[in-house]
Amino acid sequence: MAAYRAVFGHVDNILPGAHFATRQDVKEAKLHKEREAGISWGLDDEGERAADAIVLNNGYEDDRDLWSEVLYTGAGGRNRNTGRQIENQSWENRGNSGLRRSQIKGYPVRVIRGSDGEQSLSPVNGYRYDGLYGVVDCWIEKGNAGFQICRYKLLRLTDDEQELTSLEQQVQEALRGAPRRRTTTVERIVRDTEVVRRVKRWHGYTCQICALALTVGADGASYVEGAHIQPLGGPDGGPDIDGNVLSLCPNCHVRLDRGALYLTDDLQVIDRYAEGSAPRSVPLRTVEKHRIEQRFVRAHRRLWRILD
Repeated sequence: MAAYRAVFGHVDNILPGAHFATRQDVKEAKLHKEREAGISWGLDDEGERAADAIVLNNGYEDDRDLWSEVLYTGAGGRNRNTGRQIENQSWENRGNSGLRRSQIKGYPVRVIRGSDGEQSLSPVNGYRYDGLYGVVDCWIEKGNAGFQICRYKLLRLTDDEQELTSLEQQVQEALRGAPRRRTTTVERIVRDTEVVRRVKRWHGYTCQICALALTVGADGASYVEGAHIQPLGGPDGGPDIDGNVLSLCPNCHVRLDRGALYLTDDLQVIDRYAEGSAPRSVPLRTVEKHRIEQRFVRAHRRLWRILD
């Protein structure tokens, strides 16, 4: 059997946010070569072991997932029945050495989150591909169980490095059916991941605030944008997950991004600058399958110094 060749970066145009029902589905999509192990590794172009993907799914008690930053525990030393650490880990483990090699060589690593991971960042069920991360550091330390463990710090790559599409490109695609191209610099980047596409489909390509379905083509196709409630980027940026995304028309998107519109905890939309003596309030249009998380609504208000 030929040795597995590591594949670095996105696979087969699968966008971050793509959902899979099982680990087997993740494997068949070629995002991760293992059906159970947390680290996917293979040989790089120099014939050395290197990791190309990891799964975050409540694997080790020392893991910490902050979305933009992940502290990941290596493989080995656990009791298969209890999941408890009973032995030291080492760089001799092939997965551990593979992740170390990816840190040294600067290879990007695909991160897949499972439903048993950090609750606020993980899918409700199954698995979700969350894009590319870089391994920026690795070391050995004593873990919570008292044994030596291999530790890795991963940082999510920027949107440019993820090669996500821009507002300009999305409009071109809607009007002409143009193929997806590399990100270009525009005044405001609109991230077009599978998460965004899924939310837009759930709402029938209609704005959740003003109910506008903006027709952009002769075939009646509608255009909306995926708006992140807690903006992405930076150490305090929000995640690109369903609970942090709204389907909005360009006008409402800009007004949300600038703090002219905000949400209450019970999902009332407040227009701070509406005519009249008091801000205008309308209910956000929702569907059952789209669960908007309160933490992102509150983060947006904090960003614009809006008192609860």
